[in-house]
Amino acid sequence: MSRKENIGPRIGAHKSIAKGIDKAIDRALKSTCECLQIFTRPPRRWAAGKMSLSEEVVEKFIQKSQRAGYTDTSIHMPYLPNLASPETDLYNKSIDVLKEEILKSTLLQVPYVISHLGSPKGNSRQFAVKRVAKALNQAMETLKSPTMILLENSTAKKKKWGNYFEDISEIISLVDKQQSVGICFDTAHAFSSGYDISSSEGLHEVFDQIESLTGTQKVKVMHLNDSKAPLDSGIDHHEHIGKGSIGIECFRELMQSPRFKSLTMILETPIDENINDKTNLDLLRTLRVKV
Repeated sequence: MSRKENIGPRIGAHKSIAKGIDKAIDRALKSTCECLQIFTRPPRRWAAGKMSLSEEVVEKFIQKSQRAGYTDTSIHMPYLPNLASPETDLYNKSIDVLKEEILKSTLLQVPYVISHLGSPKGNSRQFAVKRVAKALNQAMETLKSPTMILLENSTAKKKKWGNYFEDISEIISLVDKQQSVGICFDTAHAFSSGYDISSSEGLHEVFDQIESLTGTQKVKVMHLNDSKAPLDSGIDHHEHIGKGSIGIECFRELMQSPRFKSLTMILETPIDENINDKTNLDLLRTLRVKV
């Protein structure tokens, strides 16, 4: 008789905060999420606007999070900030937003703030590394909470910056509070940047490389996305789990290997008429059960 054992990590999705930040938890539960990622403001605006956090809103979010068991929620930075920007005004504004998101993570009792690395706009890779590290140091000057800033690996066909884990490793080495900086690993970004994670062997080789650069336990969150684009294409185009160029084997290994059990895994897959977050989560749960 076969023995079924659920050994895998917590899986969830990014959810909208429309009509109130606590509504993201309602949407997550409806989709059967075990964990959650949110924006705290409209992602393509600088100001929080109607999404400003009142004391009542914060209390409601915390209460719902506790009831749902969402202890490892991530806040994703909005899209406009650029922590590698050579433009002083944009750079300083970006640091201010990061400070605001760190403060919000403290208020909401959320452990992670995820940030893209930004673009140095034609400047060198070394310029970008130092620029991002400086931004992190400034943003974390008054950091007193256990919040971790997670740097997400990028994908880019032309800029060739931020899509290699050496870039993130060098940034971390220049940060004063290294214990407060980690990694958000995006599967589609890694694949389109040339990291062949389509097999279990390839996946472990990539994580061996990351750990040799940063040490163990720096990866805290994974964005689970298959890729419509081929390996090393430099194109960021997410696909449903098992429907793209990465294929199902990578995700089966992520669900079953003890190496990944402690990670928080968040879907950023498309939403369409036939496949939604729950469909992808149901598939991941079947992969998570080892027979």
